[in-house]
Amino acid sequence: MNLLHLTTLTALLAAANAGAQTPPADTPAPAVRTAAVAGAATPYSDSYVPRSMRQPQRDIAPGPVLLRFTTLQKLKKRFEDADLDRSGTLTREEARQAGLTIVDKNFDGIDTAQRGQVSFDDLNAYLIQRREEAGAR
Repeated sequence: MNLLHLTTLTALLAAANAGAQTPPADTPAPAVRTAAVAGAATPYSDSYVPRSMRQPQRDIAPGPVLLRFTTLQKLKKRFEDADLDRSGTLTREEARQAGLTIVDKNFDGIDTAQRGQVSFDDLNAYLIQRREEAGAR
């Protein structure tokens, strides 16, 4: 009699699990699951999700472009902070006082119009030109 109960219980559990794996069509599936697979919790760790899709996709891959963008943003912030009169340009003296040695040492190369002041666009154009020259070597 125990064997009959055990067999019936096993069959009921198997049927319940089979129905639980297929959600009704009108019920939206959860976007992110947090069950653990192999001891590590990942956003896509359900067993029915293919292994290749279990790791979340990265939005931005770190690399030279991202590093250049971050560095350029920091340089722009320093440039704006050094612009004491808020004219949008720096003189050689403003660059020297702010410690922007790249502007101070290369001022004549950046100031191609020889106005005595450089804008951030002038600096960016100079940096792009230098990068292209370095790549051509």
